[in-house]
Amino acid sequence: ALYWPLYEKTKSLFGQDTFSVNFMSGAVAGTVASTVTLPFDVLKTTKQIELGEKDIMGVKKGLSRTNNQIFRDIVKEQGVKGLFSGLIPRILKVAPACAIMISSYEFFKKFFAQRNSEGYRE
Repeated sequence: ALYWPLYEKTKSLFGQDTFSVNFMSGAVAGTVASTVTLPFDVLKTTKQIELGEKDIMGVKKGLSRTNNQIFRDIVKEQGVKGLFSGLIPRILKVAPACAIMISSYEFFKKFFAQRNSEGYRE
């Protein structure tokens, strides 16, 4: 829900529809979207680890914490920055992946649209 509107807005700011603009817009949109959603992934991962330790493996006793409890504990123990654990590696993965994906998509969309408009002949 974040990536595509961010991509379109970023692309419109450049005012061009070139491979490099698409590449950069994809990287920017992917970076922003992954940064905004990272705290939710940190909560999810913490919850999955707890579920594995407590409910599946039986290593720890008791019930798993709620998402609100996990959120409060992370902020209490690590500060708000704890919700953004792993941000740099995530951006290093997501930005190039989004840039390559969207610039390839746009390139081939234009390529096949042009080919279809010319009428394909074998």
